[in-house]
Amino acid sequence: MRYWIGRGLVVAAAVVLAASFAGDLHPLGDSLAVFRPVVLAGAALVALAVWRWTGARLLAVAAVAVALWHGAGILRTGPLPEGPADLVLYQKNMLYRPADRGPLAEDIRATGADLVTLQEVSPANRPMLDALRDTFPHQLLCGESGVGGVAILSRTPLADERCSERFGVARAVTRIDGQPLQVIALHLPWPWPMAQQELAQEYVADMAPLPDGPTVVGGDFNMVASGRSLAWIEAATGTTRVGPLVRTFSLKGYPLGIDHILATGGTARLSVRPKLGSDHYGLAAEIRFP
Repeated sequence: MRYWIGRGLVVAAAVVLAASFAGDLHPLGDSLAVFRPVVLAGAALVALAVWRWTGARLLAVAAVAVALWHGAGILRTGPLPEGPADLVLYQKNMLYRPADRGPLAEDIRATGADLVTLQEVSPANRPMLDALRDTFPHQLLCGESGVGGVAILSRTPLADERCSERFGVARAVTRIDGQPLQVIALHLPWPWPMAQQELAQEYVADMAPLPDGPTVVGGDFNMVASGRSLAWIEAATGTTRVGPLVRTFSLKGYPLGIDHILATGGTARLSVRPKLGSDHYGLAAEIRFP
């Protein structure tokens, strides 16, 4: 009986691990992807318990391969920009609750950011936008969801401004060193059973690369780097995620990298910024375009 129970657990673990890559087939796959490290640990323990069975050893090999793949993402830094960056983008989910936003404003200034993408810009958080208007006079605020809207703050003028009709997307075009640049601020809900994939698919239908310039996206994706929702946004905007895998949020102590900065090609240096009154860490990316 134990023999068959062991085999059953191995098969179940293999199915769950495979399902965590199946976000294209069902949004449950992306939900499992969020907890893939836990799935990997469980698969390894099951494989060790039934090690004599060939299927268990195959599961162990698969788990090690996936773990190494994740490890490569954690360690990946990429080449640093040579010379001054073309653009510094600061990304932050502010948290909708009232808090002293003075330290956050100071940190944004300290990074020398050219652009800022914000989420959960609630009425309690809006005074910070006014406080930063001397440095970022060009601002676009979109959405009035329960947790607040999304915003783009820019040192340079914004044109072709657009807001999504649902939840959280702000999009505009600016110019950096004379070059047109599309910037998108994004906020997606949690994955299944929430409507993350539904909204992501709705958003990508209206997204496209800028024909004559690069694109940058800053957002709280509520999704890890390997999730399909993130891949769809990358494909729609012609961008890729910059920097290594980093923790930007903790779910009851479980570390998650769910905030991301995407950019068109080039090289980038990514740094994690303090929480500063939020439940999310911020991100700052120094980007040099091709």
